[in-house]
Amino acid sequence: WRPYPLLSESEKWRADAMIAAAIAELSGLRIMLLDRFDVLDAQGREDFIYWLDGLASEGVIDSAIVAGTMKAPPSGLPETILPIWLEGAAGEEMKQAA
Repeated sequence: WRPYPLLSESEKWRADAMIAAAIAELSGLRIMLLDRFDVLDAQGREDFIYWLDGLASEGVIDSAIVAGTMKAPPSGLPETILPIWLEGAAGEEMKQAA
């Protein structure tokens, strides 16, 4: 156990995401809003996506809006996740990569 101020930026983000999931479930709102997804490394992003997919599968959340800056559109995502790529102030629904 370490005090929150001593955590790395990605550790703080993951702790905040868990708090957001608890609030989503306990409040009955079942929605999560998270920004700065890009503070996670590649493995952390993958772990988070599958954790989020699990929350949706278990009925803990109905929706999540997760924002972050990425170099390329994500691919290979679970069917429960619909990525929206914003570029030049226009959003575009993306097709899943096969």
